[in-house]
Amino acid sequence: MNFTWLSDIFNGLLNFIPRPVIVRATHGGVKWRFGKHVSELCPGWHWYWPLFTDIEIMVTARQTHKVAKPQAIESLDGTSLAVGVLVVYSINDILKAIGQKNWDVDTTINDITESAVVHVFSKYNYAEARRKLCNEIETALTKQCKIELAKYGVLVQQAKVTDFCKTETKMLFGLTNNFEGEVIE
Repeated sequence: MNFTWLSDIFNGLLNFIPRPVIVRATHGGVKWRFGKHVSELCPGWHWYWPLFTDIEIMVTARQTHKVAKPQAIESLDGTSLAVGVLVVYSINDILKAIGQKNWDVDTTINDITESAVVHVFSKYNYAEARRKLCNEIETALTKQCKIELAKYGVLVQQAKVTDFCKTETKMLFGLTNNFEGEVIE
């Protein structure tokens, strides 16, 4: 005889009992009452009622995000480049990060950083970009990411270039299988 229905009833009844949650000092949380009343859960001990409340806890301390793949861009003089970026950030407004304006912070960081790479690198020719890579370009990239990601509760500390090379655009899109440019059939 199958008694799984009994555990389903028991789990359903547990929704009527308030539960504790501990938010660590390196984390933050968001609480949605009735799905629409949003409030912040600061580090510490909290109670919530699962029947009416949904909570989400995430790391707010310093983190890094490596952009998923090298960005294919073209410099001012028409040189195809592959640029990889690492973003060092923390969450300074948890309600903007996952409570009201956004949900998936990693995807937002990835997408906005990719657009910032194009915005910054398209202003330089290849030789100039190589010369200014570790100073002026990374500063401009950090500034651009800070401005855009602040809207989503993300505080960018640094945006660093991790990969930078001249390449064939076809290779970045998977149309070639080696550096000599042989086309995949």
